[in-house]
Amino acid sequence: MPKVQPAQDQSLLGSVFSNLIRARNCVTRQTAAVVNTACQYVTSPEYRKRTHDSVRRFHNERPLLTVFLAIQIALASVPLLLFLGYVLSTAVVGFGAALVFLLFWTSIGLFFFGCALLVTGSIGASLFISFIVFQRAVQLLNALTSTLSQGAQPSQKQEEREEPLPKAEKILRIVDVKHEDWQNGTQEEKVNGDKEL
Repeated sequence: MPKVQPAQDQSLLGSVFSNLIRARNCVTRQTAAVVNTACQYVTSPEYRKRTHDSVRRFHNERPLLTVFLAIQIALASVPLLLFLGYVLSTAVVGFGAALVFLLFWTSIGLFFFGCALLVTGSIGASLFISFIVFQRAVQLLNALTSTLSQGAQPSQKQEEREEPLPKAEKILRIVDVKHEDWQNGTQEEKVNGDKEL
């Protein structure tokens, strides 16, 4: 990059011009260093080289415009960073509030869900208990009706049935007893029918 020589005269305009050129070179170097460092993590080396060459060419063709743009970008970066920080903090607060809102209403829903489960569970348990009671009552009524139909004295079959049996054998014995009762009833009806004839 060709260096522009400051004016050699000691006039006020010459010193201002030389200071402006020094400031331009400093801002240009600093901006290029920051952009180069930031771009190393984002872009490939070939793309960085082409961009660097085009910026350098633009700077050599229009040095004052380059300094103006660099100053504007440098000064605009402060409000831009503040705005990005504001947006980020607003998003964090919003997400935090949304999380608290979600947890609050989820806990209320969970409370009602637990109450509903408690009610349905107690209804289910009471239905189960009533089913067991009904089953035991039917078994008791069956035992009483069979005892009353066979007479006051228990027969040998009833004494055998009082011994503890596995559940499947109990069911088979009950079916056999009912089948025998049915056959006895039909035979007695036949005998009664024959007597009437």
